Amino acid sequence: MQRLSDPELPEEEQPLIEDMNVGDDQVNPKMPKLPHDKDYEVEGDQPYVTDAMTYHTTFLKSWSVFLVMHNTVWVHSALWHMMGRLLCVTILVAGLTFCFFPDPMHLNPGKFREITVVLNIFLGLMLSFFLAQSVNRWMSCVDGFLDLFNAIRNLAMQFHALGADRHTTRMCLRYGVISAAMLIQDLKQSAMKPDARVVAEQKIWQKLVSLPRDNDCRFFHVTENEHEMLRGVEDVPGQIWVWIGSLIGRMAVDGEVPPMASPTYGRIMNLCQLAQNSIRQVRTAMSVRTPFIYVHTLATLVHVTNVLFAVSLGLVIGSSMEGIIWYARSYWYDPLDESAPLAGHVSLPTEKWQSIIVELLKCVAAPMLYQAFFMLACSVSNPFSNSDASIPVNRMLWSIRLDLSDAEWLADNPPCWETASFKPKPQA
Repeated sequence: MQRLSDPELPEEEQPLIEDMNVGDDQVNPKMPKLPHDKDYEVEGDQPYVTDAMTYHTTFLKSWSVFLVMHNTVWVHSALWHMMGRLLCVTILVAGLTFCFFPDPMHLNPGKFREITVVLNIFLGLMLSFFLAQSVNRWMSCVDGFLDLFNAIRNLAMQFHALGADRHTTRMCLRYGVISAAMLIQDLKQSAMKPDARVVAEQKIWQKLVSLPRDNDCRFFHVTENEHEMLRGVEDVPGQIWVWIGSLIGRMAVDGEVPPMASPTYGRIMNLCQLAQNSIRQVRTAMSVRTPFIYVHTLATLVHVTNVLFAVSLGLVIGSSMEGIIWYARSYWYDPLDESAPLAGHVSLPTEKWQSIIVELLKCVAAPMLYQAFFMLACSVSNPFSNSDASIPVNRMLWSIRLDLSDAEWLADNPPCWETASFKPKPQA
């Protein structure tokens, strides 16, 4: 692409946009240049994992990935408990095979590997579908929370741009933040027992009512009157936006925002509808799950396949060890000539050792991966009932409280102009 200053092109063929893919020696001298100006910043190569959504990826490209166990499936106790049970099954089967098969030469350990071939096909398909669906539900839940918080931020910007009454603005935004907080609490309570839900709900209301009314909590508290009115409401996060819409209508009647027939008022109400749709999206993502009959069949298939892997490994080890011991005895004793040992005449059972090593690698790695992926899919599908794939909603909630406070301060303190107001200020 040619530069704007290319004298060889006629004026009508000069490009409108200057080529930015040029070296430092070709940069326009009139353009200000910042020190160390570049389009990216390289991540650190040290392991960095804060939560399920905050981490670096550079260290994942090297062997440093084996040093990170926090927030991974490999530190899940249920995974290693299951592997311990499978190890006990393997030892039991190997001992029974060793004791009750006196003639191991008639056993072919390779035949045992065909036990799980058919099941692996169905298990791989069903497990991949369940994992993909769980990840999609997790991402849909995250998108819903992000849309909800962005709707509250955009609502604040509309009020500040119109110069709405500060007390009414804070009340609207406070209701929006309370809806997000109660939505998080409802999702957490979905994994509790009915008695525990009642106790948890009482605690969150008591906390919100008892918060101080200072600047730090001006967007995150509930009055006693509001608590009494919301106590019998089934869907507090969604229905509290009815209050917000009604309050915005009151602001339109009072002249603090444009009237109801104006496009600006429609834009403000669209933000309220977007927030309600985001709440429904989060609830749908968490309530509409994969049918239980499918998940139960998948779980059964995973456990049955893993047990068959353990049985296969036990059969291979038991029969191979019996054959190894038989070869070891024949190495020192010749039934045809008792006076002469067959040193070097009988070959070592390399095929037996090879079968044990191959089957050991296969029957340990495959069950571990199947169990890990199944547990990973279950964790991702329920981010509010475990810590493995939890969404950092509290960090998002704290971030929006800071953003609302900063937006209010910036709206009240513009750098070089007076704040505007849709409602004319009374003359002094």
